[in-house]
Amino acid sequence: MKKVLFAVFMAASCAQVSAQETVTSKYKVNFYGFVKTDAVYDSHGVAGNDYMYYVDSDKASARDFRVSSKGTRIGFDITDGDKVSGKIETDFQGDDTTNAGLRLRHGYIALKAEKFEILAGQTWHLTPLELSGTVNEFAMGFSGVLWMRAPQLRVTYKHNDALTFAAAAVRPTRILTDNEGTSSGMPQAQAQAQLKLGKAKLTLMGALGVWRKTTGERGEVKLADFGFNVPLTSALTLNGQLWTGQNLYDFLGGAGNANQYGTASLRSSGGFANLAVKPAGRFSYNVAYGVDNPVNSDLAAATAAKAKNETMLANATALVYEKVSVTLEAARMVTEYKLTSGMEDFETMHYQLSMKFPF
Repeated sequence: MKKVLFAVFMAASCAQVSAQETVTSKYKVNFYGFVKTDAVYDSHGVAGNDYMYYVDSDKASARDFRVSSKGTRIGFDITDGDKVSGKIETDFQGDDTTNAGLRLRHGYIALKAEKFEILAGQTWHLTPLELSGTVNEFAMGFSGVLWMRAPQLRVTYKHNDALTFAAAAVRPTRILTDNEGTSSGMPQAQAQAQLKLGKAKLTLMGALGVWRKTTGERGEVKLADFGFNVPLTSALTLNGQLWTGQNLYDFLGGAGNANQYGTASLRSSGGFANLAVKPAGRFSYNVAYGVDNPVNSDLAAATAAKAKNETMLANATALVYEKVSVTLEAARMVTEYKLTSGMEDFETMHYQLSMKFPF
């Protein structure tokens, strides 16, 4: 009798589990990500630890070597197969110390209705999503590549397969503990137009916003950004950005200098170009150059006043086993400082070995 009751209990439990699985599998969920490990050597001191912000020392004794797996990433794409989708993506870059901290990269809901899409949550700014081919996780921020993610409300209109428009109200600051942007009481406005000409893609973006200190001083954020992605041949693609604006802390512009307030503003211009070489076979290559050039007259002479930051890099990637890739990258970064004694350059050679296993 006990055996019969146990069999009935197990059958009921399995049926309950099956019912629960049926309910929870209502939407299609795609799990993805990669395991990534980076070994880095810098010949001179670089701000940003595993990231490469700018050179902050000209002393050879400031060189360092690091190994990190904080760039490892996991994510979920969720969809009902028709009008509703969502994304959750995270990595382990949330802590600047040796111990990795979980960080939300993307977390949003998107609703589609004919030619419109409404998005609510955290994802990329509307800056052209053109990045250099670097394997460094900071992706040449402060060196001419504008990018970042932020919580936002966005509407996208797809006029046709070639032309798309988007507008967003965005949280105006990229650090959650920094209230200088949110204290303005106003969202940052962003707009984008994207045109596809054959396989080429052109993107024009603009942003306006206001930061405010607790003292009441205001700082205006302005940005105009043009992005391009042009396949030159089946194996060569040229992409990049050209931009100008002021108080661009939210977008990793301004060479790492802080926003300015009141009658002052930190104006800066820059951009980058990246040539990706992907011939048939196991090898691919990237060559990139980027520069972020603040207006010198907007900077007061000081040890932290970065008048220009530029990076030139090249890398080679080999597919060594199925999907596992190994990349060797060499980059030369030069940071110019405006000192009371005049202009002075600090430079470093940055070498990075990266291994990645996508899944």
